[in-house]
Amino acid sequence: MTNTDKHVDVLILDDDIDLLTTTAELLADIGYKVKGFADPESALEFAIGQTFSVGLFDFRLGSLKNGLDVVETMQALGCKSVYVMISADVESSTRLRAINLKLFDFIRKPVAPEVLLETIDRALVQSQKLAA
Repeated sequence: MTNTDKHVDVLILDDDIDLLTTTAELLADIGYKVKGFADPESALEFAIGQTFSVGLFDFRLGSLKNGLDVVETMQALGCKSVYVMISADVESSTRLRAINLKLFDFIRKPVAPEVLLETIDRALVQSQKLAA
């Protein structure tokens, strides 16, 4: 297995299987290498042995962990990725925590496909700058 086999462009975490599948297909159809997970534990397990440029995470995951908890854990594990959070949650405490974790962007649901694609494009550019 080569290094590129252990790398994906976008890691998606969303407990809504339909939304996860639709988002993954949208990104894969335009050429991104995508890996999706419906639960935080599987995403964290993947992150230990793989690399990814952009993490696209839902905030509410229907588990004890939310998307920001997963970002915090991945950062503690040394994942040098760029993170985008998607949520209908607009509480100021949630946004403040996202800022403190240095998330690339926090976009509100529902997200138009063109907004999502533009955000992912910008996040990938940022990820490439950080890797250089």
